[in-house]
Amino acid sequence: MCAQITVLGTCHNVQGAERWHGRKLDDTQYRVVLERLVDESDFVFEEATGLGPTTAERLSAPRLGAGHYLDLDPPLDQRFAFGLAERTGDQSPIDPCDPNTDFCNSELVDPHARRENLWLHTIEEKTFDNGLLVCGFLHTLSMSFRLQSVGYTVRAFHYMPWNKFCQRRHFEEE
Repeated sequence: MCAQITVLGTCHNVQGAERWHGRKLDDTQYRVVLERLVDESDFVFEEATGLGPTTAERLSAPRLGAGHYLDLDPPLDQRFAFGLAERTGDQSPIDPCDPNTDFCNSELVDPHARRENLWLHTIEEKTFDNGLLVCGFLHTLSMSFRLQSVGYTVRAFHYMPWNKFCQRRHFEEE
């Protein structure tokens, strides 16, 4: 197998998913990174969980043509049909009495591994020379290792808008 795939891990807040339930961050720098990577690609895969269209999906059609984008993560209400758990982790407030507290997330390893294996098999079914996989940043290395183990040449990047998250919080506190 000679195909290359670039894994771009990011936070779901910046993916621009139309039906994303959390706080969205309209991030022009994410779009710049994504445009560059899409322009280098001939197929785009994304962990969008049926919540799109996303920024990657909207960029892919005009640049790559129809049929060169795939949301490879089933929506929560359809995961059971693929043998996947709906719940993959839990969120716990650090200080439940503080409305401004941060959260600590636990990740359930086996459900995530099953999802990633489904993604891997879905990617293997497609023909491409230079793919792009956009996923949550927690999947960046594990998906890179999985893809590499089946013969893909892999580049791994992650994009986190730390400055935007920290600035926003800093300004909210003042």
